Amino acid sequence: MTSDTRSPRRSRITWVLIALGLVVVVVVAAALFASGDPDGLERVAEDLGFAGEGEGSPFSLIAAYVFPGLDGPMASIVAGIIGVAVVFGLLWLIGNVLVRRRSREG
Repeated sequence: MTSDTRSPRRSRITWVLIALGLVVVVVVAAALFASGDPDGLERVAEDLGFAGEGEGSPFSLIAAYVFPGLDGPMASIVAGIIGVAVVFGLLWLIGNVLVRRRSREG
């Protein structure tokens, strides 16, 4: 019988990296199959003639998935990967804060 000599932290990091890799694969696949046509709500707004009447958002981090020098699926892929990185970073930060707070209390 052999025992696993990897530390629990290293094992956790390995699983996190595998999960991130899978998410990137899903983002790339979704971007390649995404339609350029408007979605249901946009289509209804266009058909009924009020698409341009709405107010824009107060800010936009990646407006319409536009990047200088990139267009089409590549822009969607880059935007998706940036989105995944931002959400992952925020969750990682929140998790670390909660773990530190718990370790101080207990």
